[in-house]
Amino acid sequence: MFQMRLTQKILCFTCLTLALCLAASCDDEDDISSIFSGKTWYVSGGEINGNPIVGDNLKSIYAVASTYMIYFSADQSFTGVLAQGSSIAGTWKANGKNNSMTLQFSKSDNVNVSALSNNIYNVLKDANSYSGDENNIKIKEDSHNYIRFTNKRNLSE
Repeated sequence: MFQMRLTQKILCFTCLTLALCLAASCDDEDDISSIFSGKTWYVSGGEINGNPIVGDNLKSIYAVASTYMIYFSADQSFTGVLAQGSSIAGTWKANGKNNSMTLQFSKSDNVNVSALSNNIYNVLKDANSYSGDENNIKIKEDSHNYIRFTNKRNLSE
C-alpha cells in the first residue's frame, strides 16, 4: 500500500514537472501578422523627448478623422497621414521574438507642416522596437520617445 502511494506521488510529481517544462518552453513570440498586417493604427498619444503629448497637441490628433494614422499592409509596406496635408510611406519590419521594429521611409511629404507631425515622424523614423497587441501598440525609439496607437479612432477625446 505504501509502495503504491509512493509510486502515485512520484508519477504525479513527474507529470507536473513535465507539464511545467512544456509550459515554460511555449513560444512567446508575438504574432506579427495579427498585430500589423492589414491593419490601420491611429495615433492616440505618446512621449516626445520625455514630454507626453497633451493639450492642444493631443486635441489635434483627434481633430480630423483622416489624420494621424498609419496602415501596415501584409506585403510589409505602409502608408499614412500625420497632420492634414502630409503623407508617409515605406516598408516595415518587425520581429515577434525580440519586439524589434524598423520603418524605412520612401515618402515623407509635408511632415513638417506642424511641430507635432514632425516630432512624430522623427520618432517613427528612428523607431527600433514595438510593444503591444492587436488593440494597442507603442512604436518606440527609446523609453522617452514613443508613439502610442490604437486600432480604433475615438473622435470624442
